[in-house]
Amino acid sequence: MVLGISASAKVIVVSTTIQSAVDAAQPGDIVQVPQGTYRENVVVTKDNITIEASPGAVLDGMGLAGNTGIKVAPPNSSGRINGFVLSGMTIQNFSLSGVLLRSTDNFRITGGTFVGNDEYGIFPIQSSEGLIDHNYVSGSDDTGIYVGQSHDILVKKNRAIDCTVGIEVELSSHIDVRNNTAKGNTIGLVVQVLPGLSIAVTSDINITGNKLIGNNRANPVTDPGELLSRLPSGIGFLNVGGDRVIVEGNTASENKSAGIVVIQLPPQLASLDPRLDPFPDDNRIRDNLVMGNGSDPDSKLTPFPGADLLWDLSGGGNCWTGNVFKSAFPSLPSCP
Repeated sequence: MVLGISASAKVIVVSTTIQSAVDAAQPGDIVQVPQGTYRENVVVTKDNITIEASPGAVLDGMGLAGNTGIKVAPPNSSGRINGFVLSGMTIQNFSLSGVLLRSTDNFRITGGTFVGNDEYGIFPIQSSEGLIDHNYVSGSDDTGIYVGQSHDILVKKNRAIDCTVGIEVELSSHIDVRNNTAKGNTIGLVVQVLPGLSIAVTSDINITGNKLIGNNRANPVTDPGELLSRLPSGIGFLNVGGDRVIVEGNTASENKSAGIVVIQLPPQLASLDPRLDPFPDDNRIRDNLVMGNGSDPDSKLTPFPGADLLWDLSGGGNCWTGNVFKSAFPSLPSCP
């Protein structure tokens, strides 16, 4: 549950830097950011701080040595932050992330604009009980909104445009991705497992009511040592090894490789981490509108054809029902 603002909260209006106002704030206080452009890296290490931006308040990382706009993290590796709200800020041009939350519980990122942050726009990791809503994210060459090694987070009513991956859920559980738009990315929305991190399972994910349209941006990641370089362009939704993922009521259209894809983690990656189960199990793909996909598949999709619905036959208990589509590979099992 995201913490609310206390009736006794003190309001601190930024007069010089956002960081100086954050340093002066105590848990429960609100830092108000007036219109203007701020060139700094902000670090929050206290519980229950709200940063509330006025229209026209911009945090710009162009030319800064620090790589993240706002970093929220405990002051020591064993601690956690309880409560953080970021509202209405434009954060742009940072070399890593617009906003990074590490070990943060009960947070909300709302109403913001995150543009041209090189790797990630919004990046919670090892965090929980969060809400990411009504944000616009574009121009990140990794992921616009990335949820990693986290649990119990709602991602809703955001727009992710022109990123390598629009929205990604990785090694997380009990994540609800609802009513977002992902358009013009390399891949609209990804749920996946990967080797070598503290958590080894992605499970119990709901993907509901999203619009995954025309995600055909060429993959800008060409270094073969980067895992992202392996991703084909032109996919609306991709599940790589996730379990108990419900994909329901989404629209996936005009994605040149495929609309909705369920596959295993490639064996060469799975072999790097013996804890992993690389196979997607017990997934339900139901009542989606999946049309006009697969017209010009990326060669990285080989040996599979382009299609509206695509499965590599791996995993157990996967089923499809009530979807509107034209093409599927192979013949897909119905849900009981």
